[in-house]
Amino acid sequence: MTASTSSTPEPAALPARPGAYPDGRTPLADAVLAVARRDIATFHALPLSHGRSIRDSHMRETYEALFGVAQLAADVSYSGTMLDSFFRPRGPLREAQRLAARSFGADATFFLSAGTSTANRVALTALTQPGSRVLADRSCHQSVHFALNSLGVEVAYAPMQRCCDGCPRTYADLPRLLEMFRAAAAEGRPFDTVVLSAVSYDGVRYDLPTVLAELAAVHPTVSVLVDEAWGAAHRFHPRLRPLTALHAVETLRAADPRFALNVAVTHSAHKSMSALRQGSYLHLIGDGEAQERTAQALFQHHTTSPSWPVLASLDLARLQAETEGETLLGRSLGLASTLRVELATDPRLSAYRPLGPDGHLTDAAQLVSDDPTRVLVDISALGITAADFRRMLFDEYALYVARESGDAVLFHIHIGVDEATLLRLLDALRTIQRTYRSASAALATGTSEHFIIAYPPGIPITVPGEKLCERTLSQIDELRSSGCEIYTLRNPTVSARELAVQAAVTGSVPATVDHLPARTSTSEARTSTSEARTGASEARTSGSRTAECRTEQLAGAAAAVSAAGTTAATVTAAATAVATS
Repeated sequence: MTASTSSTPEPAALPARPGAYPDGRTPLADAVLAVARRDIATFHALPLSHGRSIRDSHMRETYEALFGVAQLAADVSYSGTMLDSFFRPRGPLREAQRLAARSFGADATFFLSAGTSTANRVALTALTQPGSRVLADRSCHQSVHFALNSLGVEVAYAPMQRCCDGCPRTYADLPRLLEMFRAAAAEGRPFDTVVLSAVSYDGVRYDLPTVLAELAAVHPTVSVLVDEAWGAAHRFHPRLRPLTALHAVETLRAADPRFALNVAVTHSAHKSMSALRQGSYLHLIGDGEAQERTAQALFQHHTTSPSWPVLASLDLARLQAETEGETLLGRSLGLASTLRVELATDPRLSAYRPLGPDGHLTDAAQLVSDDPTRVLVDISALGITAADFRRMLFDEYALYVARESGDAVLFHIHIGVDEATLLRLLDALRTIQRTYRSASAALATGTSEHFIIAYPPGIPITVPGEKLCERTLSQIDELRSSGCEIYTLRNPTVSARELAVQAAVTGSVPATVDHLPARTSTSEARTSTSEARTGASEARTSGSRTAECRTEQLAGAAAAVSAAGTTAATVTAAATAVATS
């Protein structure tokens, strides 16, 4: 094995057991903090370090507002014996990587500050050789496809499949992937490397214990890259751990000491743990030769100017996951369950249909299952696009949803989401439903109870009592496509039936403008499709007592679920609590 003074990280001494090393050590974070606290003047690089280059600048306040004094002090360019060498670590970085390997259950772990796209390229460079055969999951991240395209390897892709008609998620056809792997081995041309994307963006998890066991049984020396970018934190909760790659390897090793697969696992720590953006782990299961090839590939592909704050955050995130991860993930699982219960039981949220654990990905033969921390929600009943819905949440409610898929949006209940954040989301969802459900009614064909107005120019398309036909709806769509905003204002005192009767008798339409409530604000009045939010603030006020009561009930239910985990009894109790308001 290569000596520990080379670029190879020192291997972990013992298999990892989350929470088994609560000694509180964060060697790299402590070292970076120590140099940040010293007023070191540099004649090397990074003029911005400690804010020196902006000390007398008129832009200083903006820099400090964005980055903070502490961040400017911690962003340093020291290397070698002054702090540690990134490519040949001998000090605090090597120790931090050793602790991470022990915690995750790897033989060796590398820290990267350039993201998991780089980690995937490094891993594939180490695991493949020109001319070798690679079987890849077609649903892998673009970084995998780009790397394979440039490495001179022969690539075969396993096909993808869609979940079902009611769910837009896609994932690898794993039974077919294993068939292709077995067939290649039987033909005497086995695949040298297999690439799997084990935790998808929109909440699909692979049965890695089964898949890895099958690969090892057919071709014991195959190398495997598992892109587990979205599942780094899963290691630290007993409900999520069994399907993780490194736990699967531990189980297979315990069952058969001859297990010899070289396995690389990449984790985007910033996606599910408390790490800075672009912080990534690259874990290895394998001998010293595989570790040395990985270290050499890291030298080829990683920036020679790593971010020490990002690397230090990986050290901190590892310790937090060890000591607090199970509690934080338990809260996430509980809140995700509470969100599903609310969507299923609250009439004020009836326009939203959760997709996922309730009826999807339940066929064990497909070797996939749901990620319970993700809640995929169909919003088609609102009558607006998922893109407009996302934009509205961001602009008007300061809530960001990263993913849309067809008529569905994805809520990732990560460890940064707490009870108060979930209550904010539910309040926003109720307000949006109240607005857009009535808007959909306004655009139903028949005698209208609404003024429907395009702005500009502000001339009503229809007034209360007029017929709304398909031709008019097409006109509204054309106006909206041309950039007009469409407003609907309902007559609050006269029903459509009364308007129709009166119009038939008199040949005229009653004047109703004087009876319309004033719009409370521009944001409440404007919608991208159909309905001005008239009276929104009044509605909130009149319903405040009911809302407060329901908020207290939801908070209690969420706390109960969080405290007790996600057992069936607890979820049932939460459902009962929120359904009886």
